[in-house]
Amino acid sequence: MIKTRFIAMGLVIFMVLIFSTSCSSEEFDATLYNQTKEWVKEDFLKENRVKGYYLNENYVEGVSNVSDKYIMDTESPSSRTFIISNKDEFNRIFSKTQIDVDFEKEIVILYIFSDMNPYRNYNLKEIKRQNTNLTVQIELEKSEKDDSTMLYQRCLVLKMRKVDIDCVEFEKI
Repeated sequence: MIKTRFIAMGLVIFMVLIFSTSCSSEEFDATLYNQTKEWVKEDFLKENRVKGYYLNENYVEGVSNVSDKYIMDTESPSSRTFIISNKDEFNRIFSKTQIDVDFEKEIVILYIFSDMNPYRNYNLKEIKRQNTNLTVQIELEKSEKDDSTMLYQRCLVLKMRKVDIDCVEFEKI
């Protein structure tokens, strides 16, 4: 009997620990916005390229070889993440957005990454916080179609409750 109570208490403590280290996106009042590349200023995107194909600036339609229309950037990282916590920084990065942000209570995270799926959205699955590190788990919508393309620069925007963070990592699950 004592052994059974001890095991039951151990299970309860284990469950409490599991649930206390895992946080849902509702706790952070988070919303993920897809297809947000057009929100970001062109010069900012150019300065913050990721691995992928880009339009060759030296390409001339009808003169250049068609195979030279796009160039592959292999030197840049596969992703970049920006934590935006004030209006000035927001205005420096974004030209237009579909969201209103109260920087007294909210922050914005811009995730620029290499992607191959331009027609499907990512869904926010979970957000975990450990000290000043945030892990954002996202999942690509399922599809039966073969809709992949060459690597390109894609942007996601996450708006959430203001928290003290230094680092954000996006995980595709």
